[in-house]
Formats: sequence, C-alpha cells, structure tokens
Amino acid sequence: MTTKNTNRGNKSNIGTSKEKSSLLASAIIQSPRDTDILEEDLANEFNPDRYDTDSNLLVNEKWVRFFNKESSTLKGLMANVNNSTTLRNILNQKTTLSLGDGFIPYKSTSVPILQTVKKLIEKLFAVDGDIEQLNELVGNVNLNNETLEEVMSKLFFDYYAFGNAIVEFIKGKKGGKDVTMMYHVPLHKVAIKKVDESNIIKYIGISNDWDTQTGSDTDILQVPIYPNFENVNGAKRSCVHIKCYSPGFFYWGLPSYYAARLWTEIEYRIPKYNISKFKNSFTPSAIVQFYGQMSQEEASDLIQNVQDTFTDTDNNSKICAQVLSDEKYKMQVQVLEDKSEGNWLTLADLASQAIITSCQWTKGLSGYAQAGKLGTNQQTKEELEYVVNTGIKPVRRKFLQSIINPFVKENAEQGNAPKDIKLDIANMNPISLAGSLVASQILTTDEQRKILGYEAMDENGRNELLKNQQDVNSNNINPA
Repeated sequence: MTTKNTNRGNKSNIGTSKEKSSLLASAIIQSPRDTDILEEDLANEFNPDRYDTDSNLLVNEKWVRFFNKESSTLKGLMANVNNSTTLRNILNQKTTLSLGDGFIPYKSTSVPILQTVKKLIEKLFAVDGDIEQLNELVGNVNLNNETLEEVMSKLFFDYYAFGNAIVEFIKGKKGGKDVTMMYHVPLHKVAIKKVDESNIIKYIGISNDWDTQTGSDTDILQVPIYPNFENVNGAKRSCVHIKCYSPGFFYWGLPSYYAARLWTEIEYRIPKYNISKFKNSFTPSAIVQFYGQMSQEEASDLIQNVQDTFTDTDNNSKICAQVLSDEKYKMQVQVLEDKSEGNWLTLADLASQAIITSCQWTKGLSGYAQAGKLGTNQQTKEELEYVVNTGIKPVRRKFLQSIINPFVKENAEQGNAPKDIKLDIANMNPISLAGSLVASQILTTDEQRKILGYEAMDENGRNELLKNQQDVNSNNINPA
C-alpha cells in the first residue's frame, strides 16, 4: 500500500524542493519579426504604405534612390564588383556574350521578333543603300562618337552587375540633320520619381551630385519614361529603365548574384587578410641578444647595424635583436604556428562556388579547374550553349525590344534608318572547332595552298612560277 507523505519538512523531500525552486520558469524569448535575417542585410526601398513622405529614404521628398538617400546599397554592390575576382570575370563574360557577333537587320513586317537568329538570317534585308544607312546609324549613336555596341556594352554590364540599366534618348542635331541619340546613364546619377495614385513610374531624375540636394530640384533633370518625350534643358528627352525583377521591389531591381553578395566580400577579405598578415605578422627566424653595459646611443647604433645587415628586400627572414644590461630583462618570444591554411582554402572554394551558382554560370567557364574533367573544347562548348540559352538570350531579347529597336524606330521616323527594319544580335562562337578538323578532308589542294599564301596549281600539278620556269628551260634546249 502506498502512503502519501504530506510533511513538507521531511528530509526525503528537501532535494525535490530545492530542485523546484532553482528554476521558476523558462521560455525562448525572440523579438517579433518576419525573418531571421539580420536587419542590416535586408534591402528596403521606399514604400508609401510603410514610410512617411518625409522618410529619409527619399530625396526632396519625391526621389527614390537605390535604396536610400546615400545609395548605400548601390555603393556596396559597386565595391563587390570591383573587388571580387570571380564576380568581375563572370560579369565581363556575360557582357561579351550578350553583345554577340554583331547586329543582324531584318524586315519586321515579315519576321516576328521571337523567331530564332537562324531563321532571321534567311531573310536578311540586303539592299546596299539601306545597309550603308544602318552602318552609319549604329557606328555613331551620340555626340561622344560612341558606337551602338559601346553603349550597349555599358548597359549590359550595369544590368548584370546591379540589376538595373538606364539609357537616355535625346533628339537633336548631328551633322546638320535631325537625329535621335542614345546615351548610357550611370546608375549613381539616377533617382526615380515617387509614383502618384496611378502607381505608374513616369519620370527619372538625373543629377551629377545627389548627395548635396537640399530641397530644390534646380540641378535635377526630370526626364520622362519612353515613349514619352519632353523638352528638358533645351532638348527632347526620354529614358528607358530595364530592371531585373525581384519580389517586394517596385522602383529598382536586384542583380541575380545579390544572394551571394556576402560571399563576394569573403572572396575579397581572404587576400586582404593575407596581405595584412604579410605586412604585420611577427614570426622571427632568430633571436639575437647582446649583454653588456653601453649607452642608449651605442645600443641604438648596434640595433641599426644589425637591421641594415640582416634585413631588407634580399633578406626575407626576420631577426629580433635586443641590447640588455641584465639577463633577467631578456625577451620571451613564443612563436604561434598558423594551422588555418586548409580552412581558408575551403572557404575560398565555397565563396567562388556560391558566386558562380548565383550568377547562373559554370565553374569551368569561370576558369576553375575541376577534378576529373579535362576541360575539353566540347565540354566548354556545351557549357557555353547552356548559359547562353538560359541566361543570355532572355536578357538580350529584353534589350532588343526595349532599347535597340526603339532607337532604330525613332531614327527611321526621322529618315536616318530604313523603315520596317529591326535589328537582332548574332550569336558568337568563342570556341572554334577548326583545330579538330582535317584540312585535307574538307578543302581542295588549291584552297589549302591559298590559305598558306601559295598560288593555285594547274591541271598538271604545276604552279604558275614552276610552269614559267619549265617553259623557259624548254625553249633553251629547242633548236633555233
């Protein structure tokens, strides 16, 4: 039979009583928020539902920068682009592939924009006069004598690096005739005007110095969004803004690698750490101590003599030298061995892989050797085809439809380009298979000789020089 002990002071209950009193309550206390990502890692642009009109995210209470008054997010991305070797390499390659192998004209009335380049080539518009006119148009698109390819190179780079690209169309005079010119607009010079109740972005502001704006829009050019043109600062202007869609963002886009931006910083900090370590580490190869009575000046001269003798560019090891009056003051040095090299190598590899993945790229195209793979032309060709089809072509179509062909259209209306003509971008093939082909199997003897700089052979297998020499010799032995 079990009896219930009701005596609270019984010794058998003392331990239990103490255990109960040692923990009165427990709970996991967490600040209420929607995500566990740190606040400083969240990019927030202006939203009228969350911020007042006089929020510090706005300039002059109407202009939205990227993403605050100081454009700190944009400056951070610029630092990543300029200091991450892997990221910069990928951005340059993406820009080059997007530019392709030149522009292809085609009749817009007969060939839809969505058809492939292969189909477009079959219907090229090949009237000499029109081709010359197009060459003149794309060869000089503004008063800075920039070509269409040069301007597009900047725009493609901005889009891949910062998720946004802005171009300005300006109608004016060039060479005595009316033209529509095209200019690349750097993102650090741009802000977007806060939308009204229509919820449509209508204007972009351009200024050389947003940081000094104090309430007046005097130094800000307010340019309408294409296809609208307005007279701004003495010329009709319009802007096109292309952005990479990101959930929760309305005014600005984010680049595809934004999720890996912290890895780009790590890739920068690893060599920075090593440089600092080379400059500041204290790892002496020897300790030299001098005992004896001497003046402070004599001791300084002795140390300087040791320094001049055993250190400098040609003496890589370090020596710690002391002059002591008593042995009890000698230096005690403990050299700490650094065993973290393996961890740094792993971290560097993780950083590069994260950057490559976020950019929709491949490790082989980024220049990294891969275990078990030879890096053949066929492998590179397949990887190039994959990234072009999945990442380059969609962006290229966006730029063709929103920037390049509107530019051609505006100039066609002014008589500077053929009407009903559009441009496409030809694919480029960075990897040539010429080295794997056998010339004798695909070229005739004369074609091979022509490539090598030799004359063609006649029907008897003689070139022109040999034939002439044989004819001369034949004439010399014939009787008169």
